[in-house]
Amino acid sequence: MKEKNKAEDYKNFISMGTTGQKVNVKKAGHNVKHTFKLLSRHKTIEKKKTALIGMDRVSREEFIRSFFKIVEHESLKRIEKLQ
Repeated sequence: MKEKNKAEDYKNFISMGTTGQKVNVKKAGHNVKHTFKLLSRHKTIEKKKTALIGMDRVSREEFIRSFFKIVEHESLKRIEKLQ
């Protein structure tokens, strides 16, 4: 049952990344910086992964949406510079 939920989560995250989300860029940036600050106390990537997985579902999903928004925003800024 857990594997089915994980597969569904991945599909939802991919969908979020491809369709964009209605997340304010400023709020998204704050959320991502805050989460990275929390993760910075862990020295290894494995511990950082564990900390992300250990976050409650709502916080983790908010972080992922925010991270996608920041990546989308930065990508669009670079595309505009190329034109």
